Amino acid sequence: MLKVTATACIGPWGHSIEGLADYAEMLKAEEEQARSIAIEPVPGFIESAFNPMVYQILKNQVESGTIRSHQKLAILLGSAFGDTATADRASQNLLQGKVHNPLLFYQSVPNSILGYASKQFGFTGMISAVSHFGNGLVSLLDLAEIYMDQPDVEQVLVIGVELQSSRSDELLAQLVDSEATLRSCDHAISLLLECAKGDDFSDSGDELPIYIEAVESLTEPLSTELPALPFAGNQGLADLVIAVDRLKKREVAAPVIIYDYEFGGGCHAIKLNR
Repeated sequence: MLKVTATACIGPWGHSIEGLADYAEMLKAEEEQARSIAIEPVPGFIESAFNPMVYQILKNQVESGTIRSHQKLAILLGSAFGDTATADRASQNLLQGKVHNPLLFYQSVPNSILGYASKQFGFTGMISAVSHFGNGLVSLLDLAEIYMDQPDVEQVLVIGVELQSSRSDELLAQLVDSEATLRSCDHAISLLLECAKGDDFSDSGDELPIYIEAVESLTEPLSTELPALPFAGNQGLADLVIAVDRLKKREVAAPVIIYDYEFGGGCHAIKLNR
């Protein structure tokens, strides 16, 4: 089983999990909210918030002290649409006959920011960047399980990131067969995971760990209508991070079931327990 060691997020609401939860509720209620983020740029990366958000998540995890070994940390970066801002800027420059900016080519590869951050923070473990079909949580958890089987991996940091863009909004409208209005927003959400061990559950007086007990594919739809998904692509990841925070504060009782939806159909149920 995978134990949740730490969580982090960043978006128009700020850096707190409470802010993430409040922002999600306001979007579900169709209240107008800012969808883009103002963030300090990373040297060598321009135009897009994609790479600065990933860098900030990594920086926050390092500063929190929850990463035990920078040499035994695996990093998984997942996104449905990727860095649409960089891709759109490069296309616009081409159509307008402008000179190509080589930085756009460099940063169009998601692994670029992981390589930059690895040099800054001394990460020497495995890194991967993957795309998925809306079910970011299950896609990243599946890979995290594989990585945790490697002898040189102690922890896995999974990061889901998406950007606000009109192109992402158009793609969501095409991919999701629902009356619900789905709109993109800048955000990055992460989980620091490790294997749950037997002594984690001992009656030592310490707080019991929160762990992912089961992931199940659902063959029957939960309902005929898709629920509001303010973080389409990373909705399951956002819901799980919020649930972990509420379990820690004892605002909800375990177990908690999280649902991760694919674009156009398909769903997984993730059981969170302690």
